[in-house]
Amino acid sequence: MIHSMIYRSHTDLTPSDDAYRHIIDRARARNFSLDITGFLHWEDGIIHQWIEGPAAELFIVEQVILSDRRHRNITVLDRGHALEREFEGWSMAASTSEDSSLFEFITRSAIASFAHAAHARNILSFMKHRLPQVA
Repeated sequence: MIHSMIYRSHTDLTPSDDAYRHIIDRARARNFSLDITGFLHWEDGIIHQWIEGPAAELFIVEQVILSDRRHRNITVLDRGHALEREFEGWSMAASTSEDSSLFEFITRSAIASFAHAAHARNILSFMKHRLPQVA
């Protein structure tokens, strides 16, 4: 069973910051060692991240995220479980609004919602749509 979590947070870091790139590199290494996969999207100081993996390891990563002071206003949008991963083979795929805008994607999809679970599914759809273009 694969467990998952998607959250939104605010940060002052930008993708052009060395600290941002360092965090991405460290997170990829940590996620790989813990069998965690997922996708992170940065847009206008807002991070949306989907993470998935074994329950105990996912809990470890969640605690790291929740205690990281570079995140503010963390909101867990949804938690779930499935038989298969959404981001198999990606310790952490990443994109930014320079690549493609999540907000525009949701607007074009005409499925914007204030319900967290529905919003989380919309974000997951965007991330899966972006995955083929991520390096």
